[in-house]
Amino acid sequence: MKETNDVKEYEDTLDAVNHLYEEDAKSLLRLIYGFINTANSGNGGDKVKLEIVDKISDIYKQIPELNEIRKNKLK
Repeated sequence: MKETNDVKEYEDTLDAVNHLYEEDAKSLLRLIYGFINTANSGNGGDKVKLEIVDKISDIYKQIPELNEIRKNKLK
């Protein structure tokens, strides 16, 4: 059951990414790059890298909400 949920979440996330507005997509890419740059150049070691992965995962989980906000804003 968990694997089925994981696949659905993955597919739903990809669908949400496909519906991002260009401005939002660029902003998210900048934010993600900042986190990755911090992880690669920082002194926090593996702990910081794991925290960065969690933060990026959270960003992706919020994309459907971002799309909904944007859609409602344009109405």
